[in-house]
Amino acid sequence: MLRIKRTLLKTFAVALLAPTLAIAAPTPPDQLARETVQTVLSEMDGRRDELRKNPQELYALINSELVPLMDLPYMSQLVLGRAWRTASPEQRERFQVAFKNMLIRTYGNGLLSFDGSQDIEYQPVRAAEGAEDVTFRAIVTTDDGQKTPVTFQMHVVDDEWKIYDGSVGNLSFVTNYRGQFNSQIRNGGLEKLIERMESRYNNGS
Repeated sequence: MLRIKRTLLKTFAVALLAPTLAIAAPTPPDQLARETVQTVLSEMDGRRDELRKNPQELYALINSELVPLMDLPYMSQLVLGRAWRTASPEQRERFQVAFKNMLIRTYGNGLLSFDGSQDIEYQPVRAAEGAEDVTFRAIVTTDDGQKTPVTFQMHVVDDEWKIYDGSVGNLSFVTNYRGQFNSQIRNGGLEKLIERMESRYNNGS
């Protein structure tokens, strides 16, 4: 009888722990990126004209589906570079919000150009077992045969894979934005940059 009780207790304990263990294992980075992109494109399918006329719906879609896949704090640190170290906590927070809104608009509008005529070939992630920093690659082929490589740099944050950099062609968007922001910071300072971004991207339009 005691043995039966112990068996039941072990079974009950495993049943309780199973969901926790499943949650603790992060979704593979290539699967996560592929499924997220396909979800966004599927949501846009047949609605592109509507989304162009109602951009807030587009931005809400990108915010709910793509933004959670990004490591915005780390990306913000990378693109600001030296200015991040001297920024106040308030400036860092304000910059992250404005930067997120900028990304939502930039890449949301970019994804509207995918009308189904493009073919996306997702390539397997090649990384050592247990790696926590990987490169996810895809090839986008247009209907005229032009191929464009797309990459995402991903790492593990709190048991989840997050994007912290990427490129279309050969240009890293962190490198690109860092060059733009550093130039503006040199000319007017970090506060002016943040105010300009807030005025442009935080107004809900």
